[in-house]
Amino acid sequence: MMLSTLLLGLAVLAVWVPGLRTRWGRLAAWPLLLAGALLSAAVQHLVDARALAAVAVVLALAIVSVRAAHAGLRAAAKLGAVLLCFALGLSKLPGFVPFVFVGDTVVSADAPPMRLALRFDAGIAGLVLLAFYGRRIGRWADCRALARPVFVIASATTVAVIGLGLAIGHVAFDPKWPWFAAGHLLRILLWTCVLEEMFFRGVIQHSLANWPPVRERPALKWLPLIVASLLFGAAHAGGGAALVGLATVAGLGYGAAWQATQRIEAAIAVHFAVNAVHFVGFSYPYLLPR
Repeated sequence: MMLSTLLLGLAVLAVWVPGLRTRWGRLAAWPLLLAGALLSAAVQHLVDARALAAVAVVLALAIVSVRAAHAGLRAAAKLGAVLLCFALGLSKLPGFVPFVFVGDTVVSADAPPMRLALRFDAGIAGLVLLAFYGRRIGRWADCRALARPVFVIASATTVAVIGLGLAIGHVAFDPKWPWFAAGHLLRILLWTCVLEEMFFRGVIQHSLANWPPVRERPALKWLPLIVASLLFGAAHAGGGAALVGLATVAGLGYGAAWQATQRIEAAIAVHFAVNAVHFVGFSYPYLLPR
């Protein structure tokens, strides 16, 4: 599991690495790393033929969505790829076996036990969305330009979300660094943040912002942000009303980062900052009702 997870994580990071120039065009590293991750996972019986078929289909649809000559075919293929990635992200497709690296552990006093698992399908979904549909940084100058807005929005979002969580008794101050902290934070960054930000900001908010009825009406410029944030909150309905509200507020911050910069890295960075502060400094995942 360690090798396949490492290769998949490297595949996500490799999306930002320019491909090597060859006589046939640029050769990207991430597909090779993904192939290695799938091979390793198959050997370890973490994926089966059904999972491999699902990955092949979603990759084929994504390729068609960016290379087909016909606009209608590109749009249909993109819709299919995004829906399949959504299903992968929710672990709704068969053939994937999650790896539980922390099981039934109480991280904070007065908090429920939690089980931390690496889900190969969710990692692949985020990777595909990022590689094909993410508007990414290409130069160090772009990275430096993001530093100030990301810091401001991340600070404001973290204060708003954690402050609201404290006010309603959802969390309490609880600084900690358990033995699995580094691995869990990497999982949050490369699995959770990449997948959720690509789906809600990189696909939904971006698509709404570029939809002509919205794009051509300045009065509706905030509509994509609001819709994506409400959907992000609704996606957390399984955690109860408090989590829906907190996730909606957080989504407004993540979406504001994307809207201010038009870069997916900004939304990912703000999302990771909020989650990291929550995990390291406060009750995790939440306080049990008293």
